[in-house]
Amino acid sequence: MRSRLFFLGICLSLLLCPLQSVADLRFLLPPVSSPAVMFAAFQPLAAQLQKTLGEPIKLSFSADLHQFYLKAEEKRAQIVLLCPIAYLKVAHSNPYIPLAGLAPPPGGEYSVIVVRSDSPIHNVLQLRGKSFILGNPACAASALVPLSLLDAAGIKRSQLSELRQGGSDSNALMDVAARFYDATAVAENIAAPYLRAGTLRVIARSTVGPGDLIAASANVPVQQRQALRQALLDLAQQDPVALSAIHALATKFVPVSPGTYGPLRSLYADLYGDDLSPQVQRPRWRLGIPPAFSPLTAARLFQPLRMALEQATGMAIEISLPSNERQYLQQLKTGRYQFALLSPLMTQAAQSVVHPLATLVPDSGSSGLALVRIAGAREPSERLRIAYGSPYCSAKTLIADEVAKVAAGKSVNWWPVDSERAVFTALGSGQANWGIVRSATVDSLAASMPHTWQIVARGGPAPAWNLVASKEIARKQRAQVRGDLATLPEQALAAAGFREIDVRP
Repeated sequence: MRSRLFFLGICLSLLLCPLQSVADLRFLLPPVSSPAVMFAAFQPLAAQLQKTLGEPIKLSFSADLHQFYLKAEEKRAQIVLLCPIAYLKVAHSNPYIPLAGLAPPPGGEYSVIVVRSDSPIHNVLQLRGKSFILGNPACAASALVPLSLLDAAGIKRSQLSELRQGGSDSNALMDVAARFYDATAVAENIAAPYLRAGTLRVIARSTVGPGDLIAASANVPVQQRQALRQALLDLAQQDPVALSAIHALATKFVPVSPGTYGPLRSLYADLYGDDLSPQVQRPRWRLGIPPAFSPLTAARLFQPLRMALEQATGMAIEISLPSNERQYLQQLKTGRYQFALLSPLMTQAAQSVVHPLATLVPDSGSSGLALVRIAGAREPSERLRIAYGSPYCSAKTLIADEVAKVAAGKSVNWWPVDSERAVFTALGSGQANWGIVRSATVDSLAASMPHTWQIVARGGPAPAWNLVASKEIARKQRAQVRGDLATLPEQALAAAGFREIDVRP
């Protein structure tokens, strides 16, 4: 009888206290403003989360970024507000689980490279040999994204006369306005006062990709994490006052999937050579994309395909890009990618290790490829050097007739490089006069960096790309993928240069 009563008592206590208790849950905030300002902004949110958990939540501040990272690495129960780069670094060496992302205010989803209004610099290529100051080192809009734009244009950091870390966005903007540096980059809404006043102007603009987030350390119990996640996602309905208090940072909280920050990891590896894969590996599969686009551009253009694969497989799909075409094929053969997009020549090279699923059919007509050069660049009078992706790209053959027409009798030296992205590097460095890329590639870059490249001619059509699955994907799952792809709208991948997805065998 006593044992039954004891058992009933335990069950009753579990029903009355469903959440495992954690003493003094800490809410760690980055040093983006003074503690007084941060306290006023986040205390209402902390109070709402405390109400949800029925446990005390203590706000914690840091004097600088170094101290912030040290606190984030402490083995204790805490939730942390993180910029994307801070999350990549913290989660690489410490187990952190994303709870929710912050949807930024208007303009916060874009990174802009700015110069003084009277500056002679009018495009990104003119930054070569000039000084550049970076803003907040933990934010993608102020560091990672602008450096990737320079890299996409073929400008290496060593080719700047000076590259300095300013420590904060406000310091970087003031330093450019005061003529200490030629250019900087910050989120568009941060630069807005200088742009409205006419002090600075924009020469490049790019989407940032995934933004700030709140993540929990592994010491926070699973039930607590679930409750916190739901409370953040419901904040707009449950406590609009708490949400309005942080309006400068977020308009709402949004779900964060395991693969959300994959493109930023690819970008970081591109620029710094470091793999920042997280310690806590949540189940996910990779979709490989040829190195034609930048990681962030590829993530945006192929979002419909990624979501269709997630729906068909029930797995989180992370878009991943290699450095060059040879590396891509090697990684595919060693099992890095569960799904991959391949050019026809890549498909032939990998046919023994993959199953074909579908074909991405390019836009009809003969303008799928572009012959490009640097805008305003002088050309040699006799011999042209043309860079093209090799060895897995057939663009050279497809556009050869157009090249012959516009070369006007000049001799042509064909120069094979590692990828379409390498074509832009060859142009930016002056090693090539012209380059051959897919029209969709240069169009996407030109949207971010206007007045940089000139289209000499268009030809084609561009080759189709094949979607393949690795041998580990079962036949039933492959059939499900084909079925879900067939439901996508015909123009779902139009921005990437494809008219439709053909799933016929």
